[in-house]
Amino acid sequence: MVNKNLPVFQFKNEILEAVKNNPVIIITAKTGAGKSTQVPQYLLDEGYNIVVTQPRRLAARTVAQRVAEEYGSELGGIVGFCTAYERQDSRITRCLFATDGLAMVRELMGAGQHNVLVLDEAHEGNLNIEVLIAWAQHKIEAGADFKVVVMSATMESGKLSEYFGGASVIDVPGRLFPVEEREAGNSMEEDVVKLLKEGRNVLVFQPGKKEITDMVSKLKSKVDLDVEILPLHGGLTPEEQNACFKHYVRSKCIVSTNVAQTSVTIDDIDAVVDSGMERRVELVDGVEGLYLKPISKADAAQRKGRAGRTKPGIYIDYCDARNRLEFPKAEILRVRLDQAVLRLAEVGIDVEELEFFHQPDKKEIHEAKRALKALGCMDNDGGVTEIGHKVAKLPISVKYGRMVVEAEKRGAVNDVITIAALLEQGEITARKIEGVLGKHTWSRLCPGENESDIMAQLAVYQAAENMTKEEMTKNGVFVKAYYQAKEKRRHLADSLRRKIHFGSSGDRKQILMSICAGMVDHLYHYDCGDYRNGDGQDRQLSENSLVEDAEWLVGLPFDLEIKTRRGEVTLNLVTMATKVEPKWLAEVAPQLVRTEEGIDPVYIPDHDSCFSTEKTFFQDQKIGEERIATPEHLKASEVFIDWLAGRMIV
Repeated sequence: MVNKNLPVFQFKNEILEAVKNNPVIIITAKTGAGKSTQVPQYLLDEGYNIVVTQPRRLAARTVAQRVAEEYGSELGGIVGFCTAYERQDSRITRCLFATDGLAMVRELMGAGQHNVLVLDEAHEGNLNIEVLIAWAQHKIEAGADFKVVVMSATMESGKLSEYFGGASVIDVPGRLFPVEEREAGNSMEEDVVKLLKEGRNVLVFQPGKKEITDMVSKLKSKVDLDVEILPLHGGLTPEEQNACFKHYVRSKCIVSTNVAQTSVTIDDIDAVVDSGMERRVELVDGVEGLYLKPISKADAAQRKGRAGRTKPGIYIDYCDARNRLEFPKAEILRVRLDQAVLRLAEVGIDVEELEFFHQPDKKEIHEAKRALKALGCMDNDGGVTEIGHKVAKLPISVKYGRMVVEAEKRGAVNDVITIAALLEQGEITARKIEGVLGKHTWSRLCPGENESDIMAQLAVYQAAENMTKEEMTKNGVFVKAYYQAKEKRRHLADSLRRKIHFGSSGDRKQILMSICAGMVDHLYHYDCGDYRNGDGQDRQLSENSLVEDAEWLVGLPFDLEIKTRRGEVTLNLVTMATKVEPKWLAEVAPQLVRTEEGIDPVYIPDHDSCFSTEKTFFQDQKIGEERIATPEHLKASEVFIDWLAGRMIV
């Protein structure tokens, strides 16, 4: 049932009229206005079939649950949700909440049966939303018969309206109680404890899982603190996440990433303590790294608004950055674009033909195309190859999808699906166990493995399948990460049914060559203590690596910014390293091999033939050199005469 008490209700008729008469409308609605739950219901009542995108799985599921409840429908009936890893919808679903990545696939692959596309939380500016916005504009200009509703709490609505050729903008006020801004105290921990002892329900924003774990541990160690203390981030199970939304007889403290910043509403929060920081992926010199950065002013306003939903609240901001952006930097400007470029090419759209709201640099688009060609997903003319068509349909990163496609050819699909899930998830091994370097514990599960961190993770995963949670912990397995990887593997396998031939011989070489197929762009050669790529960039193996004495290896370049006593330091690492034979790379990616022949010809009398040097290069890195007989060499006669003349002089 529509909630008439929310501010957005006063704009219901205006919104429906605008949707009826315009291809695109923009709704800006402040925190507490009710846009995420109410607008979909207005559209349903008018007979529209809609897809509503959300930036995170947690938001897609929880908002769908709330709308289904208010609409009087069981979840999975008229209102449902669908993400890459779980779904609850049916043939009668007319309002589908989906993560924007999945929605992009549905739209681009022509699977959507809806006539209104609602892009919620567009201010977050993630890559999928940017692509959907550009794709929608492209389609509407071409005469497509569907509507687009762009919604956000804070957004550059004027610029977006111009982008869509003067789209209607409806500005809905929020419904917030006053929020007092308090000065930060000695520490976040002290301020949180003080607020909890005042009887408040506190939401603490931290940049990542490590900081969340540390804060939760510190708070739980307070013997005089009788409160519920709960973490909240995307790595938790739905049951663990749902515990944060329950009401308790005592105060509660939720320690969260920015997942609680938008869409997700914890309705009894009345105090926010904000680190003012986030960890975000940024692209620097073509390498994605994880950097600790201050949030934008718009994001800070969003977090502050979480404290005044139901009664007057308190906001404490610990960010001391002087130069904060007004709005967050769009993801399309700071991440790799290869997956977006491939999926657009799959439906016949050259990414360079699209005009994006936040236009990426042409060199990043060209780099994405170059990488796709290196992986064999695109040809030199920009067309999608047979390999590319298969990779585009997989719900994983392009490089990991390339591994799976190669694995089918090599009879190693079952193992490589597990590897792809592990790479998407990250290490399932604990870095530290009671102060001891974790690998000294978990490496017992992969005895003798010193050539591949990926194969080590696979061995640990396979060993953990037969362990209890207690046994996993004792053996250095990060239990939550293991179960998340297992779930990713299950969903990946489900998505591949009837698309690929399963099975695995367990042949180590075939598995390694499949890994190489997805990492051909990241080849490193050992040189004076570091590993150097074709561009002359040096990197180090991560401290968790088991790889030893590798002349050549492939791996994932990753830059990690950390704080030390001397200030911020960026570690240039190679993670998930695997020792390789260069000839493997030449076999899985022959398009990247270049040969120089006939170098330094010379006559060898013992063989009565001209010999010359042949050099083999892989992406401009020399991977081989040998002297071979070349009697047909253009200078064969000349070098023979030179040899003969030398003999006569003697």
